[in-house]
Amino acid sequence: MRWTVFVPALLIAVACDPPDVHILTGQLYDPGAACVGPSSGVDVVQGPSTGDACNPSCLSIASGDASYVYVTTICPPFPGDYTVEAEDAATGAGDPCTGAFAAYADFEDSGVTCPVVADDAGEEGGSDGGDAGSDGGTDAAADAPATD
Repeated sequence: MRWTVFVPALLIAVACDPPDVHILTGQLYDPGAACVGPSSGVDVVQGPSTGDACNPSCLSIASGDASYVYVTTICPPFPGDYTVEAEDAATGAGDPCTGAFAAYADFEDSGVTCPVVADDAGEEGGSDGGDAGSDGGTDAAADAPATD
């Protein structure tokens, strides 16, 4: 009789354990406006949270013809689908991380993110006019591919 109470209680406890995932957050870089957007969810990452007080990292990922560049202070490791650059590794005008880090530094100084504009339906969307974030208020992470 004791087993009939213990086993269901154990199954309930195991089923109620929180999932071992965390949200990777970052700020989407808009190269046309030379600014970063507000912090938003970029990806769901397996494993416990690694903290959010690390030096900024630049994460880039391509999806079809579009590419997305984020600046994050979440601590590594990052999902393998992203190209990761530290601030001291970003060099040259052709490197999107150079501009992303400059825009992030401007944000850190002023607290101002890319402007939010209304789309044709009157909903808030991104300011880039492209695929990332301009689809009626969804963030760019919804358009970017999810990684495991």
